[in-house]
Parts: sequence; structure tokens; C-alpha cells
Amino acid sequence: MFHRSRSALQTSVFSSSRKGRRIMATLVPVSARYEQDHGKSIAERWAIRLPIALGSSAIAVWSWLAFLRPLGARGIIWAAITGVSAFAFFSVTSLLVAMLDGSGSRTLRRELAKCSMAFALLFLFLPEYTARLRPPVLRSYLLLATLTILWLALYHFCRREAEGIRDWAERKTYWPIAALAMLSITLTGLAIRKFYVFGYVGQDLAYFAQIMHTTLHGHLFWGSLLQDLLYSYPVTTDFAGHNSPIMFLFVPFYGLFPSPVTLLVLRNAAMLACCYPIYKIARTYCSESTSRLWSVAFFLVPTIFYQSTFDFYPLSFVALPLLFAVYFFQQSRFLPFCVALAFTLAVREDLAIFALALSIVALIQRRSIRWIGVPFVAGLVWAYVSYFIVLPHALHGSSFVTDACFSHLGATPKQMLVHVCSSPQSTLLPRGNVVYLKELLTPTALVLPFGNALVLASLPFIGINLAAGAGKCITTVIYAQYSIIPAVLLFASALLAGTRTRGLLKGISRLWIKSNAVAPAICLALCVASLIFVTGEDQASELRSKPWTQEARQVARLIPDGASVAAPRYLLPSLANRDCLYQTHRLSQYHHPVYEYLILDNDWSHINASQEYRTAYATLLENAPKDPAFQVLYKTSQFTVLQNTAAHGKGCFPAEATR
Repeated sequence: MFHRSRSALQTSVFSSSRKGRRIMATLVPVSARYEQDHGKSIAERWAIRLPIALGSSAIAVWSWLAFLRPLGARGIIWAAITGVSAFAFFSVTSLLVAMLDGSGSRTLRRELAKCSMAFALLFLFLPEYTARLRPPVLRSYLLLATLTILWLALYHFCRREAEGIRDWAERKTYWPIAALAMLSITLTGLAIRKFYVFGYVGQDLAYFAQIMHTTLHGHLFWGSLLQDLLYSYPVTTDFAGHNSPIMFLFVPFYGLFPSPVTLLVLRNAAMLACCYPIYKIARTYCSESTSRLWSVAFFLVPTIFYQSTFDFYPLSFVALPLLFAVYFFQQSRFLPFCVALAFTLAVREDLAIFALALSIVALIQRRSIRWIGVPFVAGLVWAYVSYFIVLPHALHGSSFVTDACFSHLGATPKQMLVHVCSSPQSTLLPRGNVVYLKELLTPTALVLPFGNALVLASLPFIGINLAAGAGKCITTVIYAQYSIIPAVLLFASALLAGTRTRGLLKGISRLWIKSNAVAPAICLALCVASLIFVTGEDQASELRSKPWTQEARQVARLIPDGASVAAPRYLLPSLANRDCLYQTHRLSQYHHPVYEYLILDNDWSHINASQEYRTAYATLLENAPKDPAFQVLYKTSQFTVLQNTAAHGKGCFPAEATR
């Protein structure tokens, strides 16, 4: 019995000991779990507050620079109040939306808080507000409205992501297609209107229309407008300036409708078609609707957007085959890639640089030998054919007599290199070039393109544009044709970085929000915001009818079809379908000008030309009416039209003009 009692006591003690250990085992993890939960709570609070603080601080700084700076110390106080108010608003909004959605989860709150960083994009536009002249108030309001719409869109994406609703991303949405179609139709209408109100500078559009006309009439891409002017003696084909076989594709269309409008419509159709390869590149990594959103964003890149209303240049057509080359390169589809690369090279001789750069990209990505070798060989062959066969043959020993794009750097390659290396700030990065770089990179958030190796292909073209930017060429005008190659490659690189890469850049591209639709939405907003800052009175004035527009049309109708004529440069596109065509403000510089009709605009301000030609034009205005060879056909306070009957029927093709 004693033994039995002792055993029971031992069992009771052991049982109590085990219970105590279980209690202690339970108590210790609870304490640790409390500390862990407390740490998580702090981290979660910071995960919510930090992005809100970033967006709010951006609003505060931007509002001071945009509106409050003239108020001095009071402006700083009001800016601080604005920032605090924004912080409170975003905090309350994220909490309420999460609660009203039915979940109230911290995960959703964190995602909604990140949406506030949409306003951190204001930091990208602070340089515009630190310049001597602040942007107009309207631009500031439009910028704020754009980012507010982006913020609302990001909220929408986050809510649907939290609800597990992915039908928007997966289904085919047609509003991007409709938006692109409407934008393209509108821009084409504006481009045509610009033609009819004489809004184009004129000489380039007229030149390409003229060489289409002369090709249809037996002279291969010959045009007196520039080929009798820019060379030491006249050349007989545009291949003296550029090796651009792509122009053969334009001739049949021009034959169907012989007008400069045909070239404008073709160019705009090509720019719209570029959205398809962008869609295909994005579709490889994104959903249907997200890919279409990328396409809309691309079309709104300022360089792409304004190609549709800028003067006509064949270089604009490079975007389409170049993007297909990038797409097939990413897909590793070799034969289609070779075809796309061939069409890309056919646009101009300097696209050999793109082929060579692409071979370097293939090497970095450790592609097979054919992906490295074919672009490299193609680039070398095209450069050799262009610079050692086609161009010298077309020049026939002639040379440019006007200042080339790089003439300000030196007379020889060695002098240019020494000048650039000794003074990089004044040659490559003067203020105008820095502004150009900012405008070029802002649609892709400055850094996103550098997340993909494809960006290397854009760097040579950016360098060329910067080197020539301080000279007479418009290589650093954001909507000029020179910017299209780097703009296309930078956007494609940013797209690939935002969809393929991991880490910091991918996080930046979507503000660390989970939804895949965020990256193209941000890019779209940045493109719209960039358009706001590069669009101004100059673009609007090009589309307005001037007081003298109607009379200018009447004067153009006075000139018989096919008759040789010299006219102000804005009138040249309307007179392009003839063999002999000249600019009046540079008439004295032509080698063998043959013109039966001479149109003079008595107001120099109508002629969009450098002041260096003003004196020569004033001399022409004074002397031409006194020339006995001319008779006055039409004269008003605005225009004078003279006719030289002795030039009637005389040809101006170099072989004919020298007879």
C-alpha cells in the first residue's frame, strides 16, 4: 500500500512537472510572438506611411516651385501645409477604401498606399520648374490632373487585384485600339490641315514630293530644290545624300495620288502600325489588355506623337521595321529577324550602326554565333556599300558646300575628336543638349531603359545627336526625325525592363505594386505629361490659318502645272509636282536656276528661315521687279508674281541646263 501511494505521488509530481513545462513552453512563444507581431506592426505601418510620405513630399515641393515660390516664407509654410494635408488625405483614403472593399486588410492598404507614389513622379519634372522661366500655370494644372488620373487608375488596379478579379487583364479590351485609331485619324487630319494652311517649313516636304514626281517622269529621285543647291556642283539623285532604297516603296502610292498629302498619310499610317510590334513584344510577357496599354503609351511618346505632324522625312519609317527586328530578336526567330533587319537598313545608310550594336547586344546575351555574326556582317556590308559605292557614285566627285552637322566640331575627324575630348561640356552637354536628354528620357522615367541590354543600341544615336546638337542640324529637337531611332529603342528597352527584369528597376517601373497593368499606366502618364511640356504656341500657330493664307493659295494657282518656279519655302509643297523648283530666299546660291515664274512674299517674317539669308532676299525683292527680263503678272501689298517668258519650256536637269 505504501509502495502504491509512493508511486501515485511520483506520478502526480511528474504529471505536475510536465504540465509546468507545457505551460512554460506555451508562455515563452507567446512572448516571442508578441515581440514578432509588434515588429511586424511597425514594419507594416512604415510600409504604409513611407510611400504616402514620398508622394506627399513631392506634392509639397512641386506646389512650392509651381505656385508658391513668389510668396517667400509664407509660400514655404503653405507648401508644408499642402504636404501634410496630402499625407492625411492619402492615409485616410487608403484606410477607407480598404474598409469599404469589405476586407480592410493591411495588404490592400499597403498596395493602396503605394499608389500615392504616383505623385512622386512630380520629382521628374522639377528641373522644368527650376529654370529661369516657370512653366505656364495651365501646364502645371494639366500635369497635376494627369498624375491624379494615374493615381485613381492605380487604385482601381489594386482593388481588382485584391479581389482576385483578373478578367480586365485577361479579356480583350478594345478601347486602346479605338483610342489609337482616333488619335491617328486626328493627327493625320491636323497634318493635312497644316499642309493647306502653309504651316510646314516647306522645303523638305516639297523636296521629297518633287523627287517622287521626277522618278515617275524618268529621273530617279532627282530634285532641283536641293540637289542644285547643297553640293559643289549639281547632282542628279537623292542617293548623293542618303542611301535610302526604302523610297522605292513610296513611288507607287505617289503615282496613284500625286500630292505631298500622300507622303504625310503614308508616314502616319507607318507610325500607327508601329503599335503592333510594340503590342507583340509586350504580349510575350503580359496579358492582352496590358499589352494594348503599352501600345497606347508608345504612340504618345512625344517623338512618336509629333512625327505625325512634323515635316516629312523617310527616316520616320525606320520605326516599324526596327521594332519588328527587336521583336523577332527577342523571340529568337532568325529568318523573320533577317528580313526585318534588311528593311531597317534600307531606310538609311547610318542604320548600319544599329546592326553592329545589335550584334554586341547578342554577344552580351550569349546568343548563338549566327545572332552575333549576321547583324555584324550585315552592318559592315551595308556601311561599305553605302559609303564606298552608292554615295560616291551618286556624288560624281561633288561635295557638300553647306555646313555639315558636325562642322562646328572641326574640319577633320581628328580635330572633332580632340575638340570633344577637351571640351565635353561645351560640345556634348551644353544646356540645350541636357534639356534634350531630359525630354528624351522622361517618358521612360529616366532610368528604366537601362534595365535591358537593348539600350546599348540607342547610345550611338544619342551620342551622334548630342555631338551635332550645337551645330546647324536639328538633331536635339525632340520631335525631329533624328530622335526617332533613340526614342524607339529607349521605349522598347524600358518595356523589356519593366516586364522581364527583376529587382530595383522592375520595382520602380510599377512602384512596387503587384498589378502588371501598373507599369504601362505609369509610362502612359509620363508620356502624356511629357507631351504637355513640349507642346506650346509654336505647335498651335502651325495649324492656324493666317491672314494671307487665302491669297497665298490664289497665287499658287496662278502657276501652270509643270512650269518652272521659284517661290517662298512655305509655298513649295503646293508647287512640288514639277521638275524645276527653287527657294526664293536662297535663289542666288543655286548653280543653274531655271525658273519661268518668280513668286515674292513682301514680308520676310512669313519665311521661316535663318536671318543670314535676309539681306540676299531683300536684294531680290528690290531688284527682281526692275529686271527687264521679267514682267509683272500679279502684284499686291503682300505678293508679287513675275514671269520670264524666255525660260518657258527650258529644262533644268543638269544635262539639259548646261546646254
